[in-house]
Amino acid sequence: MSVEYHASTHGIEESKIAYKQFFEEGSKFHSAVYTVRTSPFKLATVCLGLLCLLLLAGVIGQTIHYQNVERDYQNSSKAMSMENQNLQQNIKAVQKEKRDTQISYDRLQEKYNYLSNSRERLQTNYNSLMEEKQQLTESQAQLKDNNTALNQDLKKLTTLKNQLQLSNDALTTGKDLLQKNYDSVLKQRNDLRTSYDSVTKERNNLQNKFNNVTRSREQLQNSYNDLIKTVENLQDSYNFSTSEKDKLAKGHQNLTVQLERLQSTYNVIKKAENVLRANYDSLVKEKNALQSNFQNVTSERDLLKVNNENLTAERVKLLEEINRLNATMQEKICPTGWKKFEHSCYFTSVSKKTWEGSRADCQNRGADLAIIKSQEEMTFINGLYSSDKEVWIGLTDEGVEGQWKWVDGTPLTLTFWGKGQPNSYDGRNQDCVEFWHRTSGIGDWNDENCNVEQNWICEM
Repeated sequence: MSVEYHASTHGIEESKIAYKQFFEEGSKFHSAVYTVRTSPFKLATVCLGLLCLLLLAGVIGQTIHYQNVERDYQNSSKAMSMENQNLQQNIKAVQKEKRDTQISYDRLQEKYNYLSNSRERLQTNYNSLMEEKQQLTESQAQLKDNNTALNQDLKKLTTLKNQLQLSNDALTTGKDLLQKNYDSVLKQRNDLRTSYDSVTKERNNLQNKFNNVTRSREQLQNSYNDLIKTVENLQDSYNFSTSEKDKLAKGHQNLTVQLERLQSTYNVIKKAENVLRANYDSLVKEKNALQSNFQNVTSERDLLKVNNENLTAERVKLLEEINRLNATMQEKICPTGWKKFEHSCYFTSVSKKTWEGSRADCQNRGADLAIIKSQEEMTFINGLYSSDKEVWIGLTDEGVEGQWKWVDGTPLTLTFWGKGQPNSYDGRNQDCVEFWHRTSGIGDWNDENCNVEQNWICEM
């Protein structure tokens, strides 16, 4: 842009030089006039080119660097103003030179007649200059119009700049509002995370309490089952006493007193049984009372034996029969499918279940998972299987990790753990114990996850 400006300035300087040569050398007068005549068109062409470049730069500058475009536009406006001023000066200079030329022409007319033709040519050239002056005036009017158009474009650019500034302010306000909303949402998320953590802790605490209550319920159920078994044993003892009473009554009339006492004892036991079924808390005391009454009956029976030395041989035979019946009652008879060892009966399953399912099956059979408390019992259980198997037994540490207890609540004393056991393999909860059968030896134990399904063995 600055190069084009210097070029137009150089054209004006050439015009001045041409006018000087016009007066110095007559032969070059025509060429000087032609140079002056053609220079304004070049200036107009340069101005129009500058205007196009300014408009193009203004369109591009709206999206890239508006300030640079505005500065360039101001520089161009200044250059245009300077060019207009130079043009005015040139016009004045031409007018002055024209007057000087007229004076010189008059002087030359008086002195040299042969210059008349030259004067005519000068007049012709003067007319041409007047035409060119008119053209310059028109060009000036066009430049003013262009200047007005450029001012309007400047106003439009200023308006666009203000609109862009307003848009920028609106975007800044929206950004601040979004930042506030983001901070609020972030705070709410942190609050929800805190609430979620507290609720998770409360849920875990409730789960632990529920597990403890479940274990307590199972222990109470076991105690209740044991008490029911005790009542059944007492009922068996009562039946035995009744049978003994009937046989004694048939054998000898002198046992009538014993029969009456046994009858009263029966009534006491019957009442105690009803009380035991109604109230669980008094069951232990009633059990002790029944045992005391039973001992009293036995003592009274012995007293009758001492006081009745005159009993006949039939009474002796009757006593022998009583002893035989006692021995028969003490010998336990196992149900079908069960195997007896010492004073217990054992049942081996065919199907597979979890530890809890296995225990429930044993309880439905009137038994529980096997409790092993001797090496002989280990040998017996190992002999019940002919191939390597893993079977559930009644040992667990579900209550407190590492505190192993049998299903009847007794703590573990004698152990038969396998090598490296118990170990809670791979970080799992292995709270139940399985019996490993071995082809040689007595077998051993291993801790395993209670949800694994496998065979089990019941003991009654």
